[in-house]
Amino acid sequence: MRPPNVFLSGLGCWLPAAYAASEAVAAGLYDATVFAESGLRSVLVAGAESPPDMAVRAARTALGRSPGGAAAIGTVLHGSTFYQGPEMWSPSAYIMRELGISGAGSTEIRNGCNSMLTGVELAAGLLSYQSAERPDILLTTADNFNSPLFNRWDSGPMGVIAADAASSVVISPTAGFARVDAVVSRVYPEFEAMARGDEPLFPPTGSAGRRIDTVERAQQFNERVREIGGVSIADGIAKACSETALAAVDEAGIDVGELRWVLVPNGDEATTRNCMMDPLGLDVSRSQWEFGRGIGHASSSDQFIALDHLLRTGRLDAGDHVLLFGGAPGWSAVAVILTITEPPSWI
Repeated sequence: MRPPNVFLSGLGCWLPAAYAASEAVAAGLYDATVFAESGLRSVLVAGAESPPDMAVRAARTALGRSPGGAAAIGTVLHGSTFYQGPEMWSPSAYIMRELGISGAGSTEIRNGCNSMLTGVELAAGLLSYQSAERPDILLTTADNFNSPLFNRWDSGPMGVIAADAASSVVISPTAGFARVDAVVSRVYPEFEAMARGDEPLFPPTGSAGRRIDTVERAQQFNERVREIGGVSIADGIAKACSETALAAVDEAGIDVGELRWVLVPNGDEATTRNCMMDPLGLDVSRSQWEFGRGIGHASSSDQFIALDHLLRTGRLDAGDHVLLFGGAPGWSAVAVILTITEPPSWI
């Protein structure tokens, strides 16, 4: 999809304090060998902060940086991966109430670590149907992985350690600091069971009090399915990532070499290289892997935390092209191409 007149007009993040990975090793929480191989420095840990309240903090920043503010919001899309609060409850309605947004629609997006990028895709499709009085769309996402049902220090393969954070973006049809030039999303259902393993479909894991073990699920899948179509699972996922990203670059009408930055989920350097930078023919220095070593994998906020960091540190100029890529077990892949229109006034 190459949407017309879709801009990012506001961006906000809320980040809790970082917990040093070396301290986690010393406390017996994090495997010393994995620590040495991953290169992880620290992980953001939010304590008892609720995800919707984290999202509200990020959204206040984003709305404060957007010319229209809360009064211009016609739709709110809230994305998440982990529990947001009471079951059978609407976190997006709570966020709207806290922000003083009324007379708008809202819904929750549950697309794992791709929820925020999926929000960009949905917003691009909805934008032309917004009212003239409320033309903008607010995207929020937040996750807090503190739970007795989940061990963040053993939460995923490929150097992935779950981190807590929130981010928010205002999508506008008129102007902004970045223009959305292309969005490509694809699902590779042949990898669906990688996130399911041998888990029964009913009753749900959390309601049954079972521990959520994403590593064990992936191992169970890998033991049953060594390869698909003559290709190993690792190579198949790497291909899914790179071909989705390349499709977005092609849709945007640019060359790969024109990408100033490539922002991907925070993991280890080897995964960043194998799944994205090497297939694109780009050096890993064009990613934000080094910055992400101090964050951890903050669910669907990773790319927007990195974008905010690049803007605030003056490493984005007008005309720069940025690829935001996300991959989520299932297997879904989303790639968004942005072009910076002008450095925002709030940096």
